[in-house]
This record gives sequence, C-alpha cells and structure tokens, in this order.
Amino acid sequence: MASSSAVDAIVRPAFRSPRRVTITLPYATYHDLQERADDEGRSLSNLAAFLLESSLQEKNDVASNAPAPAGDLINIFH
Repeated sequence: MASSSAVDAIVRPAFRSPRRVTITLPYATYHDLQERADDEGRSLSNLAAFLLESSLQEKNDVASNAPAPAGDLINIFH
C-alpha cells in the first residue's frame, strides 16, 4: 500500500491553478474598469485580478509592518 505522502503527491498538483469567479459590478464601476483596461492595453479580467491581488498584498504588507501590541512579548522578539 502506498504511503499517505505518496498518494498526496499524485492527487495534489505541485502548484495551485487559478480559479474563476463571477462578480456583479455597478455599471459605473464596470465602465471605469473597462476604460482603464483599454488605456493599459489589457483585458478587464487581467486588470481586475491585478487590482485585487495588489489590494490584498498592500493589506498584508501593512499588517506585517504594524507594531506588536504592547503586551505581546512573543511578537516583540519575532
């Protein structure tokens, strides 16, 4: 019988594939995004993915640079 890790290597790919999502936008937002995508020479989908990823990365960067709470000794030394 194959070990658990051997089975996992067969079932799970080495990378995670992109996922498709559907959202509903107000017309003005859609229009502004489409204009920006056209100006930048990219698809609306590519621009939306870029903006979402950038927003999440920015949020993570801010959170990782925040000072540790005063009473949190574990985070102070990490």
